[in-house]
Amino acid sequence: MGQVGQLSAGDFKVAGRLQITKGIVLRGLGPTQTRLKMPVGTAANPISVGTQWFKFTQSTNLASDAVKGTNTAVLAANRGLTVGEIVVVDQLTNPAITEWSTKSPLGDVSRTWFTRPNRPVGQVMEVQSVSGNTVTFTTPFHIDFQTAFTAQLSRFSNVDNGPVVPSVKLAGVEDLYVSGGSGGQGNIQLHNAAYSWIKNVESDFQDGESVGINASFRCIVRDSYIHSTQTPSPGGGGYGFSFSWYSADNLLENNISWNMNKVMVMRASGGGNVIAYNYMEDGWIDSSTGWVETGINASHMTCPHYELFEGNQSFNFDGDNTWGNAVYITVFRNHFTGRRRSVAPLSFTDTGNLRAIGLMEGHKWYSFVGNVLGTANQNPFPATRFVLDAPFPWTDDPIGMWRLGYNPENWSAPPDSNVTGTVIREGNFDYVTGTVRWVNGPQQLPASLYLSSKPAFFGNNPWPWVDAAGTVKVATLPARARFDALHP
Repeated sequence: MGQVGQLSAGDFKVAGRLQITKGIVLRGLGPTQTRLKMPVGTAANPISVGTQWFKFTQSTNLASDAVKGTNTAVLAANRGLTVGEIVVVDQLTNPAITEWSTKSPLGDVSRTWFTRPNRPVGQVMEVQSVSGNTVTFTTPFHIDFQTAFTAQLSRFSNVDNGPVVPSVKLAGVEDLYVSGGSGGQGNIQLHNAAYSWIKNVESDFQDGESVGINASFRCIVRDSYIHSTQTPSPGGGGYGFSFSWYSADNLLENNISWNMNKVMVMRASGGGNVIAYNYMEDGWIDSSTGWVETGINASHMTCPHYELFEGNQSFNFDGDNTWGNAVYITVFRNHFTGRRRSVAPLSFTDTGNLRAIGLMEGHKWYSFVGNVLGTANQNPFPATRFVLDAPFPWTDDPIGMWRLGYNPENWSAPPDSNVTGTVIREGNFDYVTGTVRWVNGPQQLPASLYLSSKPAFFGNNPWPWVDAAGTVKVATLPARARFDALHP
């Protein structure tokens, strides 16, 4: 623990995965000087922190419900849990919360992707203390876990039902460039890691997730630039940032994701994750360049819950229904422009599924507060105009700032009342009406929902940088400024 592997300047060929299995920091001299390159076609990711092929073991039923907001659970039996151990609590599908997509019928293999089988709601947690069968955790439950849905606590191993393998803690990757991960395995993966980090990393030309956060707890990814996937097409190869396998209470802050198929995804994430002050741009599909992909989002595998999106900028926010829904998502003080920039060398025109904020069918209990939608003097071309809410029947002309409850699998379906009947929209400014729209009357919004003061990376720039009610609606996002300096 506490060791640093210092890399010199130069280009390094990574013939096989660099696996960090202890609290070691892998550090370069900066992304322009220390460059790790995996030969294209190598079926591996260049860097992993944690247990590469983590598994679950010693699953034990809860003896009573674990209640949202509390941090104590009672187990049917205690098989030797230790203080500081990282575990997962999950439950079988609760139909009041979770909607699987039509692609995921009961028994389908997709119900085992990024979750234990048919257990889409879960949370990675850390044991604080143990007294008999009572376990106290360092964080609260983000959602109820109920015995009616066979809520269980599982430990981690590297073999199905094998011996317990401790999670890697206090490991990091810093100040380097990495590229070339292939075979769907991406570039950098946090696998069942805790209190670990990725900082000031440039990652490009991957197949898979550029940065994956899997079954991890209280990790941080910050100040990094990921871009230019090998495979800008659906199917998992062209994703930017990914949260999966119940990852909980992680922070994604002050990063850039550009030139991906999906700039980020959340697949059965575990709640309490904060996605803040990131710039995410130009998600696209190589076979249909005019179709506007989902931008910043809490979706792509059911059932992310209680996630916070604050202070980001992207071409849109949406929740896709490809593999199911997400619930209880908060979207606070972001700027969603409604149009992709198509920064060179990219060259495409937005012609399909334009919106600043969308939610596909099935998504419930989203809160959008204090956001800015669109841009000043925005050009709708090739459409003729913008409107506030996309009309039904769905059309791409006019362009709605909001497109709520639509279903790309059935364009003739009316807006889903599960979406429209549960969404909260308060204090958002849009450039169509030029007004801040309140339902329950104007309120004073806090500067942040997770920070007590201005973060250092804003320097002398105004903060909060998004102020829907202010004279200046949007100021400078440092991540966007860094991107623009790289792409003058």
